[in-house]
Amino acid sequence: MFVISDIFKMISEISAANSRVNIWGAALNIPQLLGGLIFIRSNEGIIILVSVLVTLLVASQIHKRTRFSRLMALCHLPWLLVLPWLLYRLVINDYSLFFQIWMIYVAVTMLISLVLDVNDMLKYFKGAKNYDWKN
Repeated sequence: MFVISDIFKMISEISAANSRVNIWGAALNIPQLLGGLIFIRSNEGIIILVSVLVTLLVASQIHKRTRFSRLMALCHLPWLLVLPWLLYRLVINDYSLFFQIWMIYVAVTMLISLVLDVNDMLKYFKGAKNYDWKN
């Protein structure tokens, strides 16, 4: 399936362009994917797994059309709904420690990413359309 190969191509190109961004991407996405699979029987696991897959698919398609565009920040728009819901679920439920730690990690990394995305979009609208990464 080409959309899956687009994801791996995007990751490869970003890895080659900037190792720090590659580390951040792994720290952001891998725990979401693995935790989503581990907790697939919970609503939280399913929602987080689906949201990270959607964001990767959208980011890869933006990257495919405009390489290293700051518009890739738009891929995280679903998190504007997922993050408040996730925080609400953390407050109202008593989860196991491991599940709770995973959800807090996901929430914190989503929040950091969204803050970075706002910065990227501001730069995009000021004329800095693409990332200018230097390893």
